[in-house]
Amino acid sequence: MALVKNLGADEVVDYKTPEGMRYESPSGRKYDVVVHLAPYQPLEAFKAELAPEGIVMDMTPTFKTVARNWYNKLTFSKHKFLPFGMSPNATDLQEVIELVEAGKLKVIVDSTYPLEKSADAWARSIKGHATGKVLVTCNN
Repeated sequence: MALVKNLGADEVVDYKTPEGMRYESPSGRKYDVVVHLAPYQPLEAFKAELAPEGIVMDMTPTFKTVARNWYNKLTFSKHKFLPFGMSPNATDLQEVIELVEAGKLKVIVDSTYPLEKSADAWARSIKGHATGKVLVTCNN
């Protein structure tokens, strides 16, 4: 939780507490923006805690997220459930680099593995306990 607050979150909800399981704000405020990082949690779980024009940014989008986004557009809902995606092109990657260099985007690296240990990297990542990204490096 300290890491997330250090990254700039106004509030952090501990999902292990009763309040956190209901996504209740520690201060009682409604959320303007929720950065949704857990694919196993339904987006609808956040709806009661959103401000009137609140946004849920889904960082692990699924088909359901995309469908929900279009449903909300068609019904003129003020709440927005936005699937986050980035196309892998040079322009977008350069923009990410610039954000990191400007200090506007913080990158947390959990661990680094050489290519020949990529199975270990995958195992670390799939366990779901990495704090940050698991990187695989090539020596080319």
